This record gives sequence, C-alpha cells and structure tokens, in this order.
Amino acid sequence: MTIDEGHKLRLALRLAGVTQARAAQVLNARQTQLSAWMALGKGPSDVVQRLEEAFGFRSDALVDGCSRRGGNVLCHGYKARGAPFCAACAMLVEAPAPLGLTLDGDGAGQRPSCVSCGRSEADRVRLRPARMLQGGNRVPFTAGLAPGAVFICTQCRNAHRHQLHRCPDCDGWMRAGRDRCHRCALRAGGGDAGAA
Repeated sequence: MTIDEGHKLRLALRLAGVTQARAAQVLNARQTQLSAWMALGKGPSDVVQRLEEAFGFRSDALVDGCSRRGGNVLCHGYKARGAPFCAACAMLVEAPAPLGLTLDGDGAGQRPSCVSCGRSEADRVRLRPARMLQGGNRVPFTAGLAPGAVFICTQCRNAHRHQLHRCPDCDGWMRAGRDRCHRCALRAGGGDAGAA
C-alpha cells in the first residue's frame, strides 16, 4: 500500500461507515497498526482488496481525487464522490502571510499564524506546529519564527484530521457525506416530532 492508497482507503472506510477498529479486526491487526499503515504507506500489499471484499465497498466508487483548490497545502488529495472539494479545500480562506507569520496587534513583531485560516494567537486561537506538513517531525513552539516553521490552529487541525465540512445552515462542522451538522439535524428532528 502506498501513502496515497492509505489516504484514499481512510476516506473510503469513513464514507462506508466502517470504523478503523472493525477494519483492523478483519486484518488481524491492531487499530494503531492499521492507522500507521494508512499514514505511512506500509503494510501488506493486499490491505485495500481484503477490506473492500470484507465490507462490500469499492474505494473508487466512493472517493474521487481532489483538485487542490488554490494550491492548498493541507489538501487531503481525495474527496467524497459528488463533493466539490475535500474538507481541507472546502474550508480554505485567503492565503496567510508568507511562512505563516503575521504582524501582531501593535505591529511591533511577528507571530505565527494558522496556515489554513490565517488566524493568530491575537485572534484567541491555539496554534500548534503542523507536523503533517513537516514530514511528521516535531518542532518546538519556540521555533515559531524559524524559517519553514508552519503552524495550524486547533479548529483547522481537527477539521482537517476528521475531514469535516462547514454546515450550510449554521456554519458549524459536519462530517463528510452529510448535508448538515448534527445540531441542525437534531433541531429539525425535534421540530418534526413536536409538530406531529
């Protein structure tokens, strides 16, 4: 399995409603082992075929390639079939300042900002080193002004990690393949139940 196949398989499993724990049981592996295979492109060469046969789905029928909107560095590379973009490209806003650095509020110095949304600590967001863009290498936060240091805010990191999309009704977060977030679904379900 290659890294690209791993990204594609992870999204296909999610869209097919298969947890990584169930997939790992089919492969007689640990869940962390399966996650590592998908993230690092390792493991047996027949992982994808075995999982597709066991759960009755085809990755190619569920997943398409993403067009990498605006050269987005966080692009997953794959999106749900029928969706215009992957979760990372769907939440992309204007590009942040070079190297993810912006001037702080009084213009006296530079501070790191989120590579996805462009917000900094002045916007009351928590920033972390974006390890997925640095080959998995740990970078100390004090290296914020070092050349090549890339940061991501917690909200964008979670949305990228769980491949979330914005809800069209309330601007909240929703899973890929859904048409609205769980809060809007509960509100609609509660309203229908009250009307009946």
